[in-house]
Amino acid sequence: MQEKIFYKYKISNVLSISEIVTIHYQKLFKSYVFPSEEHDFWEIIYCDRNQVLVSVDKRSVLLKKGEILFIKPNDVHSVTGDGKADANIFIASFVCKSKTMNFFKNKCFAVPEEARYLLASIMTEAKQTFVIPDFNPNLSKLELKSNANIGGAQLIKINLEELFIKLIRAETAKPTSSEIFISKIEDSNALEDEILKILQNNVYSTVTLDEIASSLHYGKTTICKAFKKKTGNSIINYYIEMKIAESKKLIRENRSFSEISGLLCFDSLPHFTKTFKKVTQMTPREYKNSILN
Repeated sequence: MQEKIFYKYKISNVLSISEIVTIHYQKLFKSYVFPSEEHDFWEIIYCDRNQVLVSVDKRSVLLKKGEILFIKPNDVHSVTGDGKADANIFIASFVCKSKTMNFFKNKCFAVPEEARYLLASIMTEAKQTFVIPDFNPNLSKLELKSNANIGGAQLIKINLEELFIKLIRAETAKPTSSEIFISKIEDSNALEDEILKILQNNVYSTVTLDEIASSLHYGKTTICKAFKKKTGNSIINYYIEMKIAESKKLIRENRSFSEISGLLCFDSLPHFTKTFKKVTQMTPREYKNSILN
């Protein structure tokens, strides 16, 4: 019998994070001011609600909800509230010597909806791995929990790397031609479909009627009536049902209820449980047991 020859494919790392320095998730008051700092490692700032002002290397960036800003090593930077509304931000700093990181120098991106769950996963894992105190801008060292989950730091590293790779893919896949802005949807029959697209794109985040109306350049009354006429359901109820349908998929993937609650941006685990039961007439635990039996 002839011996079969196997060939091994060597995996090359597009980028590799070697160390995690700090991780924060915090509500910033609209009057918040953080003095300038600089350090010899990378930092990312993701805006999860409203917007904040970030000064980087003598330039000012208005970081809006859903956007991520990369701050390269040794750039002087500071964060302030926009003076209009409180904001939520996620900050992570890390060491990465890979040349691929040059792609992110001085860049600010909108994080694709399908990649935002990675940010929630990073924060969930961080809370289970490190002692994460209330936001402390002077924090300089992460403290490992005595009962930390095995492999927590490695999963944070993997999720960060996956996020960055997906950002590169999303940015390099964009067409080079200029975008054509349509102020109104010409075909009124397509309005409901455009609303559905927005809801689907925001299953892993949040979106309000005001934001939907502003995005489509119609009034709230118009979009609500059109959607109700087409679907027989309100926009908000449909949105909630979409989130619960997605939660069922995550339950089947054996995700924890607290993680699912965070990924789908419910206010709390009790809020998720209550909403799930209202829509399905059973609790998440009862649903999980029903698919296991």
